[in-house]
Amino acid sequence: MSSAIRPKDKLPSAKLISCPWPHLIVDNFLPESVLAKAIAEINSDPHSFDLRKRGSGRIEYSLLRSKTLWTALYSRKTINLLSAAFEVQLTLSRENWIQLRRMNSDTPEFPLHNDFVPPEDSIVSLLYLSSGWEMEFGGRLRLFTSEDESTLASSVAPLQNRFVAFRALESHWHAIEKVCGWERLSALAMWDVG
Repeated sequence: MSSAIRPKDKLPSAKLISCPWPHLIVDNFLPESVLAKAIAEINSDPHSFDLRKRGSGRIEYSLLRSKTLWTALYSRKTINLLSAAFEVQLTLSRENWIQLRRMNSDTPEFPLHNDFVPPEDSIVSLLYLSSGWEMEFGGRLRLFTSEDESTLASSVAPLQNRFVAFRALESHWHAIEKVCGWERLSALAMWDVG
């Protein structure tokens, strides 16, 4: 079940989906001109991705250096959208900032996990940046009803300019499918609730 979100700054197709747990999906999040400028900035800057292990997974990340994308994500419009969707007040986390994340054929599947870090209450948001996604490329965000890997409830395709957000709660189990023959770039931001 989903419901449309109607913050003061309207966005096309903003839906809060309740199954298996509340997550927000907004397609065509950025205006095309803003997305094109942000991708041009990202492509013109050879990012040096750091690697961090997390369980059996691996995170490839760099601080986001696109001023255009940083400004678009860290905006009153995004804050209003997230506040309306999750009925909370929030600020951008000063510990994580906004990261550019990469997955490709060399990256292992990101295992089942939740993003809860006690005692913090936070929201995770992703904006998918890579174009040309097809089913066989993988890279979907997989949502589970429990920490049992047989409880897959739904998947979210990493379509370009799709924004996804959810609360980082202990019960919000998710994984990221292995990517094959494609590069999955996304901008990840953590938002502090309270």
